[in-house]
Amino acid sequence: MIESASARDQESNSAPMVEIFGGLFALLLVLFLIMNLLSQAALVERIEAASDEGLYRVGWDAGGAGFVVLAFRAEVRIVETGEAVGAGRICAPGSPFVDYVRRIYRAERQQIVFAILEGGVPTMAEARNCIRTVLPGRELTIGWIVANDELLRSVSLNDIPAYVKEAVE
Repeated sequence: MIESASARDQESNSAPMVEIFGGLFALLLVLFLIMNLLSQAALVERIEAASDEGLYRVGWDAGGAGFVVLAFRAEVRIVETGEAVGAGRICAPGSPFVDYVRRIYRAERQQIVFAILEGGVPTMAEARNCIRTVLPGRELTIGWIVANDELLRSVSLNDIPAYVKEAVE
């Protein structure tokens, strides 16, 4: 009988500990949910800020700017919006590239700068011809740079998007 009374006392003493632990666990769970919501709100805010026009432009002293488009073997990718357009459909009606061209060249002293990755020269040529077709008779400035391994190594690796890293590797 002494042992059973001791076991009952131990059970009655541990009940408040279980309640305290359960309450603390519930409080931590609520705190976790609040932190998750705040983190999600901050992420949405960063994504909205990243879609601002001109965030990825390359400026120069003359007051102009260049907007980067990546030319891959099978597609062009607009860095600013992340949209990709496959080769052969670059100048199709309703193409995101056509809309982008109209938006960029709407202002004076703006240009599209093509970063040509391995095998991307024909795709860049198609996109360049598309720009000329979309804006006929207008004097345009179109830039380009060959983005080979040496260039990409000279850029901070943390700044290179994953789809560029995959294309180079």
